[in-house]
Amino acid sequence: MTTPDRPYALFSNGEMTRRHERARRLMAEQELDALLISGDENFQYFTGANASLAQHTSLTRPSVCILPREGEPIVLTQGGSSLVLGSYIEDIRAYDGIVAFPVEDVVSALHDASTNLRRIGVELGQEQRMGLPVADYLSLVERMRGVTFTDAAQLIIGLRMVKSAEELFYMRSAADITGRARQRLFDEVHAGMTERDVSRRMRQLMLEEGADASAFVILQLDKPGAGCPYHYERPIERGEVLAIDAGAYVGMYTIDYVRMATLGPATDSQKRTHAAVLEVTNKMVAALGPGLTCSELFQLGKEAILATGLDADSPARIGLGRMGHGQGLLITEPPSVCAEDHTVLEPGLVISTEPGVRDGDVQFVWEDVHVITENGSEQLTLEPPTLRELVL
Repeated sequence: MTTPDRPYALFSNGEMTRRHERARRLMAEQELDALLISGDENFQYFTGANASLAQHTSLTRPSVCILPREGEPIVLTQGGSSLVLGSYIEDIRAYDGIVAFPVEDVVSALHDASTNLRRIGVELGQEQRMGLPVADYLSLVERMRGVTFTDAAQLIIGLRMVKSAEELFYMRSAADITGRARQRLFDEVHAGMTERDVSRRMRQLMLEEGADASAFVILQLDKPGAGCPYHYERPIERGEVLAIDAGAYVGMYTIDYVRMATLGPATDSQKRTHAAVLEVTNKMVAALGPGLTCSELFQLGKEAILATGLDADSPARIGLGRMGHGQGLLITEPPSVCAEDHTVLEPGLVISTEPGVRDGDVQFVWEDVHVITENGSEQLTLEPPTLRELVL
């Protein structure tokens, strides 16, 4: 990884300059004079740092980043003391108050950023969330009469899908930590544990292995409520498949993938289903490379499932669902490996392969994460694909 130009920054100045330059090229193509960014992950992407005291657990004190097509970016925040160590943006403006959003300050900053504002791109579309109240956004639009606010979702998605070497460093680390933690967990699982026990221990182990935080832990048990993030005090039972879908955060970046174990010796059906889902996965991975579309990859996975002679784990998997997705600042990001997403894979794009197969009551979902290269792909999730058989 490139050494940051500031001692505590997560990224180099060159990395942040690259992001802004890529954005500005796209802004020029779409005739946007500025981007108005307020969603937490998008704010992190464009500033290289986090200004929130409690990301996703508090909605007070929102921050805004303005990236003009020409000129220097401006940040309006109450978290400036956090930004000065990690961001290379110099124009960081503070605002006071807790209850009211500073609409007038944002208007002023927009006019300072660009003297000829006609079109401003905002987070309105696919998988986007603004970090400011809707009423205040509408008030801002009203105050900026003569300026068009337009959706910049595809511009932002296009930027975030393709990862740099510095971003991949954090994702590889997150994958390694998640894998080590999960294998330790499988060593520790014992009779008498509940689903909540398993989930809590997985989170603890990710931190012990070097994570900055746990992104999520889902138990892919074929039971109602097993996917709930607030896990139940329901005992795990011999004979079940314990699939741990989880991801660690390293810096701002995370990972999302699953590995599984049987609680007790694996049955013939469990072994057959595990082998089948790996067969489907291998066919999908072999096809990964520049020029392939997500919809083509989905169709390939669908045909590979049918070729196993088993069923998909659920009708949605081969219907309107998906068999993989992008990852990075969040565990799921565009693009989606589904019939409706025709995104073309390109070098640097991170995508997961996630087929699911069922044999009667036994169902396995498998996921690995890959970065597209010039000649194919590189797998980031190197945890062994073995079906662990745990002694209870």
